[in-house]
Amino acid sequence: MRLLRGSHGTCGSQAHSKQSKEAEDMRSQRAHGMLTRLAVLVVFVILLVSVGVVTKHPAEAAGKTLSIIIDAEADRTDEAEIIAAYLRAIGIDAEVRIWEWNALKERLLAGERQMCLSDWGSAYFDPFDLVIPKLGTNDRGNYSGYSNTRLDTILNQVQMTADSGERERAYFEAQRIIFQDAPWIFGYALMENEAARADITNWQPAMDSRINLHDVGLTRGDTIIVGMKADKVITLDPAMYRDRATETVLRNMFDGLVTRTWDGNVVPEIAESWTIPSDNVYVFKIRKDVKFHNGETLDADDVVFTFERILNDGAIAGQSSPRKGLFGPLETVEKIDQYTVKFTLANPFPVFLQALVHFQIVPKDYIQKVGDKEFAEKPIGAGPFKFKEGRLDDQIVMERFDEYYGGSPEIPPVGPALAKRVIFRMMPEATVRVAALKAGEVHIIQQLPPDLSKTLGADKNIRVKSVDGTRVYCVELNCAKPPFDDVRVRRAMNYAVDWDAILESIYGGNGTRLASAFLPSGFGFDPSLEPYPYDPEKAKALFREAGYSVK
Repeated sequence: MRLLRGSHGTCGSQAHSKQSKEAEDMRSQRAHGMLTRLAVLVVFVILLVSVGVVTKHPAEAAGKTLSIIIDAEADRTDEAEIIAAYLRAIGIDAEVRIWEWNALKERLLAGERQMCLSDWGSAYFDPFDLVIPKLGTNDRGNYSGYSNTRLDTILNQVQMTADSGERERAYFEAQRIIFQDAPWIFGYALMENEAARADITNWQPAMDSRINLHDVGLTRGDTIIVGMKADKVITLDPAMYRDRATETVLRNMFDGLVTRTWDGNVVPEIAESWTIPSDNVYVFKIRKDVKFHNGETLDADDVVFTFERILNDGAIAGQSSPRKGLFGPLETVEKIDQYTVKFTLANPFPVFLQALVHFQIVPKDYIQKVGDKEFAEKPIGAGPFKFKEGRLDDQIVMERFDEYYGGSPEIPPVGPALAKRVIFRMMPEATVRVAALKAGEVHIIQQLPPDLSKTLGADKNIRVKSVDGTRVYCVELNCAKPPFDDVRVRRAMNYAVDWDAILESIYGGNGTRLASAFLPSGFGFDPSLEPYPYDPEKAKALFREAGYSVK
């Protein structure tokens, strides 16, 4: 196997400073196991050629040779090498280059890469925030340079269509277009795995990977410790982040107008109810018994302040909120009376309620008194836990808020949190999190790799649970430059890779194949569209048709 390194080095998580010997041993065993599985699968691919499963053909004199560099981050090295092995097996010169993400992203945005292992998560449980940014012409996450005018038309229309039937039909057409154009090597969606000590009660992983500890109990002790797959929390200000780890922490200190059940349904939280008088107007009635951690009552003024703080450029100590784009076409937020707020949108935005899940209400009077900087250091929210102490790159400690109004009536139990204290501890390396869980140093760990899930499943003191994930994994092809400006080559790449074997070898079958950029768990998914099968002969025929020599 040949491995190139990006000029900016490799990425990789730094282990916690107090690693246990068990974590060191587990890391070594895991690395050995992964390398063994990788070697076996690569040898298998090579043998396909030698035994004639992949038939050798003399290179066509007129055919061009095809050399490809596959770019990836360090945690996708195994996949990248296996993909390279599949391509070499049919006569394509394939190399792997590993990058730190920020360095790689610069080159992706510049259109300099041929193909790159990529992933993108959906926050709305709707293709709106996945397909549009990833495949809309010149959109922010479109690293493939892909463009299709018909698809753009569909995606623009569906953003402003409130009728769910019309949206679903439009998305079905969009999937067919994406499948035929094959701008990616379509990969998979993984299950989200979490593990918890057996003394944790009422624990259920969420599809969006966020942990809400309000409902979670502990049979022994009064403090729940969570091992986070993060090296730091970005901020304690709900207006100044765009990552899931930070949101997990903040949603335990702050509540929103609405929230989401573990399986993705939007339900009331601070809002008592809402009405939709027209496709672009939403009116929310606010509960009258909600208090902030400093004892002040939450009302419409706080809601308006929260959203205007994000909408208005430079409103947060001279800075603008990175969350503004999540609002979609929101124009105004108005106070109707002390406990009623009206949201007006420039045009229909069918995922507006899903969007609101990600916005937590902050105290107007407190922030205006202490300023944005002090608020971020000493946050005051209306959630089940209040901030006690901590460092963003170490751990965040919270204590139960005894005057908590109870949370969503649709997510029992309703009332103050069951635990007295919660701690979110930064533990970016999986083996360290697993070792800490086994030792009883933490009670819950998130984003558990499948190979470690099987190890933990045998421990009677630990439970492992899985739920559908909301992240697409793929290989983005640079459609703007040869050879991937030819749709025949792009389709050939999809036939050339056996994703079923990759999923089984690396992830223990813990995922679902994809036929496009649409998630099986999201709205508008067409189950009748089958993924590209592994067919090396068809791949070679398409490569030859496009003018390239293969074996």
